[in-house]
Amino acid sequence: MSKDPVNLDNIYANNVGTFAKIVNTVLPVTYPEKFFDEQFDAKNKSTFFGQLGYFGEVAVGGVRAELIANKNGGVKPAGVYIQVLAVLAAYRGRAIGSRLLSYIEEQSKEHFQHKIFAHVAVDNEEGLEWYKKHGFEIEGLPLKDYYKDTTGSPDAYVLVKQV
Repeated sequence: MSKDPVNLDNIYANNVGTFAKIVNTVLPVTYPEKFFDEQFDAKNKSTFFGQLGYFGEVAVGGVRAELIANKNGGVKPAGVYIQVLAVLAAYRGRAIGSRLLSYIEEQSKEHFQHKIFAHVAVDNEEGLEWYKKHGFEIEGLPLKDYYKDTTGSPDAYVLVKQV
């Protein structure tokens, strides 16, 4: 039996640059360095879940999500919010994105969260289909001008999955 070429590993301070390069290559939104570094800032009290996806020994995808506990009735719904999930185009269709999503689903369950949220640009048909195929549903009307620094549509759908 052959070894599975797809595996996941944590995002660390020494490989966060690789994660940033993948995200900013794949997605039409440019994320600043601060976005990637905040998960290592001891002053930041947020809980992040992040993994790099590898094909063989090459990092080809990644995911980062944030736990939103919302214990005080805030504006954000309680659950886990996928901030970015990206896989290089040449490696799509090899279950890397599915494995990254499974990791987020496991973290959601471990933290007693029953909803996973994501935003997807309204013109990202491939992304919308991928999320729908993985059990997500569009919630409500598109958010106008959600994305600020993008080469695609600034409007986004909110997608939700129950876990």
